[in-house]
Amino acid sequence: MRRAEPQPTSGWGNNFHSLGNRVSASSIAELQEIVAKNGSSRGLLPVGLHRSYGDSALNSGGTLIDMVALNQIDIDPLRKSAVVGGGVTIAALERAALKHSLFPPVVPGTGFVTMGGAIAAEIHGKSHHKTGSFSQSVRRIVLLLASGEITHLTPADPQFWATVGGLGLTGIILEVEIALRELQSNAVDVTEYRVKNLTSMIDLLIRSDNEFEHTVAWIDLSGDYRGRGVVSLGNYGATPVKIGAKDSKGPSIPSVAGLNFITPLSVKAFNEIWYRKPLKTGPVSLPKYMHPLDGIHNWNRIYGDAGFLQYQFVIDVGQEEIFEKLFAGLRGLKAASFLGVLKKFGAASQAPLSFPRPGWTLTLDYSMSVPGLEKFLREFDQELVSRGGRIYLIKDSRVEAGLLPAMYPELNRWREIRMAMDPNQLWQSDQARRLHLC
Repeated sequence: MRRAEPQPTSGWGNNFHSLGNRVSASSIAELQEIVAKNGSSRGLLPVGLHRSYGDSALNSGGTLIDMVALNQIDIDPLRKSAVVGGGVTIAALERAALKHSLFPPVVPGTGFVTMGGAIAAEIHGKSHHKTGSFSQSVRRIVLLLASGEITHLTPADPQFWATVGGLGLTGIILEVEIALRELQSNAVDVTEYRVKNLTSMIDLLIRSDNEFEHTVAWIDLSGDYRGRGVVSLGNYGATPVKIGAKDSKGPSIPSVAGLNFITPLSVKAFNEIWYRKPLKTGPVSLPKYMHPLDGIHNWNRIYGDAGFLQYQFVIDVGQEEIFEKLFAGLRGLKAASFLGVLKKFGAASQAPLSFPRPGWTLTLDYSMSVPGLEKFLREFDQELVSRGGRIYLIKDSRVEAGLLPAMYPELNRWREIRMAMDPNQLWQSDQARRLHLC
């Protein structure tokens, strides 16, 4: 067990910094000791690689428990399953599984997420309309409770679903058993289409749902905001590709005097290039297709010291006009985003705090230095709730607590289960305190 001096920590958005203690453990016995000896009223929070964007993996004045040392991986090719430690990353599991022509059915846009984080965030991927969220492939969770006891949870247990999407507030995820799927190769057969506006983009995504397992669109959120973009469609392929060093090691963005390189002019120029780039057709390696930004290390630094926020929401099919209201407001602020992503979700999971549900999800990245952005988003939050939408909590750092019950109607059921699992409120985070989750 190793303890570190209190140090500033931030989420991936670098828009909030928290000062707290940090301790790492390499065994279950050490974790039980940490739990037993906690004396702080600010509690404990298990964390991985801090790829959540806001304050869900921060614990000011409390203690963060670094879980990355729990990194064992055991692949069972016959059962097509894996038993992995809570600190194993998605990318590490992918590499181990591919050696047996297997792969996780659900992976997010980055491979730098631990198993504990994947469950706490109930991650989703480009295949959600076919495969659902991450929990659909989870057979068992081994959880360390606040009492120091270890429990084994399956989808038959309410505590399982409270832990899924539970933001790390039910206990420490020690081990996970995951079902894997068989693949013919290490590639995805990709087809891309350039579309001129939002209507065309939505139409193509709807028409592609049955034929393609992976569907997603990059949307140009700059200039006139008409919603042009590139739709990417893919199915697991039969033709293997060579994965070289460039697929695992890419350039790193330096921190240049805390400067913000994201301006309306730079984003418009980037988006024009991205829109005009040659379209992909044919096999693309799994890492490159599933995790496109992982090839650029520390890409979050381009937003400078002020950082950025990622705003992701879901809205029902039939409520698409809300996009036009959003675009009009952002155009008025001269707020430009180079990471706009549109995706159609499939069925929801049983987890009370799971984000995905049938409808459209849009993800936007914005610099915190945009004047008037927070005021506009607060107004948009209200519009979103009035239309039955909700935001993704693992990306959030700003939503008002009073909106949560409308966004997540089963919030009180989750609170009841969590309270039974942690009656003394040991598991805490900055986000949990802000949203009255603990």
